[in-house]
Amino acid sequence: NTTDTRKYQTLNRYNRLFDNGQYTASAVMLAADLRSDRDSSRVADAMNLVTDMALSLNGHPHYEKAWLKLATFCGQNTVTIKTIDAIYTYLLIFQQMKDTRADDFERTAKALLKAYETTDTLRAAVSCANGIHSWRGRMAYELLAAADYLTQATIQLLIDGNLSYIREKLQSGLRRLTGALYEGVRESDTPTMFSFKGTYFPDENDRR
Repeated sequence: NTTDTRKYQTLNRYNRLFDNGQYTASAVMLAADLRSDRDSSRVADAMNLVTDMALSLNGHPHYEKAWLKLATFCGQNTVTIKTIDAIYTYLLIFQQMKDTRADDFERTAKALLKAYETTDTLRAAVSCANGIHSWRGRMAYELLAAADYLTQATIQLLIDGNLSYIREKLQSGLRRLTGALYEGVRESDTPTMFSFKGTYFPDENDRR
């Protein structure tokens, strides 16, 4: 059976390359980030995600999206950059030539972490800017609101979220951006500075 042979080869390579020191260090760091005991089920579940990804890097057929699940978990649970780096270094032991999934895990996890970190601050800024009595203030409010919607769309893109939801957030962001430009065109002394009527948006005809 080809599948069974592949699984055997995967496990054999995984066991041969396994580094208990790096694995244990990553688990300890994860436990600290998750504020859980090293032997807790929460940390065990997190380390299972790490193992799933390691197996995928060794060629296991059942864990193709393991890198994304691990990155999403790290981003959504505020796993620190230092811990992400430790996990990434451990996973590089298993990554094979022309495989970029460990790299994609590291970059996606960090991007998600920072995107989630900015969300509350960005929404606080939107709230503060609301009601400023000037066209610049109104424009700033619209731009901050656009940034919030675009950040939400970005997060959903990174976690492979629903495309309809992503489109909804993009539309909301574009409406806010358009509202900001209206303020500049209608109220500033130099309306041409805010005229982008020549901007081109790609459509399905631009597909290769």
